[in-house]
Amino acid sequence: MKRQPPSQMASPSRAKPNSNAAAAKRMAKAEKAPFDLKRSFFSVLLWGLGIVNVLLIGSSVRNHFATGNEHTMISDTAEVAEPNQILKIEVLNGCGVDGVARKFADYLKKQGFDPVTVTNFERHDIPRTMVIDRTSNTSVNGRKVAQSLGLSEDYVSYLASPERLVAVSVIIGQDYKGLQLAPK
Repeated sequence: MKRQPPSQMASPSRAKPNSNAAAAKRMAKAEKAPFDLKRSFFSVLLWGLGIVNVLLIGSSVRNHFATGNEHTMISDTAEVAEPNQILKIEVLNGCGVDGVARKFADYLKKQGFDPVTVTNFERHDIPRTMVIDRTSNTSVNGRKVAQSLGLSEDYVSYLASPERLVAVSVIIGQDYKGLQLAPK
């Protein structure tokens, strides 16, 4: 095969006449570009922030889909009123006799409690007075109120109720006449 001189070589039909020259200029420019410390620093910083983001998202997802073996811990220390703190209570009339809830609320106020709600209970046929502790699962607060009314611990129960903003609910029953309302 005979070689043709370079001036007679066939050139591709789609090639641009100056494409080789433009490529050569870009190569020369890239070779001459100095190291840009500021640009490199920001690149590293962005990569680092991206990695931190991925780790935080991964941790959040892991916590969201935990094993299910977790148990809610209940601490009575935060739920029990301090000795100098006044317990907020509600007094509800469950016996249907007018004025009974107000009478008990006034008495409990003199005993150092804060009756924030005094109203009728949803029913008026409650046979026995109930003291319901809303915050302390060991019924410490409920026992304090029951003791002030001269009631034994079997009148006290625990029933958490986050929608109520009181520590103890007292539901006055039809046995209200036998309850002690005299200061100790």
